[in-house]
Order: sequence, then C-alpha cells, then structure tokens
Amino acid sequence: MPFYTDAKPNDHVEKEYFGKAHRPYSEERHGTKPAIYIVRDPVDVVPSCASFFGVSIPRMAEEVAKDWPRHVQSWVGHASLFIRYEDMPRHFHTLAQHLSVPSDFESVVTAISHSAFDTLQQDEAENGFAEASEKQKAFFRKGETGSGREVMDPATVRKVIKGAGEWYRRFGYGD
Repeated sequence: MPFYTDAKPNDHVEKEYFGKAHRPYSEERHGTKPAIYIVRDPVDVVPSCASFFGVSIPRMAEEVAKDWPRHVQSWVGHASLFIRYEDMPRHFHTLAQHLSVPSDFESVVTAISHSAFDTLQQDEAENGFAEASEKQKAFFRKGETGSGREVMDPATVRKVIKGAGEWYRRFGYGD
C-alpha cells in the first residue's frame, strides 16, 4: 500500500494509502477515504513543534493554541477512528483491527518493537530521517508525554488548553 505525507498524485482519491498528514483535512489533498486520526495533547505538541521549527516555546504556544483545535475540527468528519498518541502502546491492537492487518500476538509484538522510540532514534542516528528539520538535532527527540508541562509555565499551559477549547476535554485531556 502506498505511503504519503500530505501530498499525493491526482489519482489518490480512489486508492488507499498509509501516511500521515500534519495539515488540516482537505478532500483535494487527502482524498475521501476514511482516515485514522492520532491526536496528541496540544500541551506536548508545543515543545515538539518549537524544536522542529526552531522557534521559541512562547511563540509555538500561541500557534498551537489557535491551530490545534482547527486542525482537529477539520478531520472530525473524515476520520473513522481517533486514537490518542499517549494511548498508542495500549491500543495498538485497536489500530491493527481497524486496518484489518494481522493482529496475532507475534505480528503485534514485532510491529510494536519496530516502532519503539529507542529503535526509531537508533535508526535515525544510523540512516537519517527524511522528514527531519535542519533546525533540530533529531526528529525523534524524547518520545515522552508530559514534556509540555515541564518546559512551560502554568500560565502558558492554561493558554494552550484554553485555545484547544472543547476538543481538549473531548479527547480526555484535562486538568
């Protein structure tokens, strides 16, 4: 099955693809097949994106506060499954079943081990990573949840949460 990252040939609407998209949903760009949306706590998105784009935490907090809820909203009518990034290890079987891929114990264990964060970091160190940014040392930085609260002051965290609005609680995030 082909893979894409936000851009596909014109015939993509009729085909199935595995891929990821960081842009808001558009039929022209992403087609009409149902998507799986992996949502991440916007508080943790801030330091990750700040590193990727080489900007300050406060600047990225402003961007995430306004863009994260718009992005989520754009995919809501198109996604057939939502999984929280933070829950991926526990719900890998849900993803496998949804995609109708082998979900026997050995296949799942192999898939999880190949996507383990330390494995991804090692592979990037040895082979590079096509989507890495010139502005950061490594694309696979930490692989931990909760890092946003470690690097932002409480007022900035509240601002991001306020910006995320109802979606923050709908996806089970909350203080």
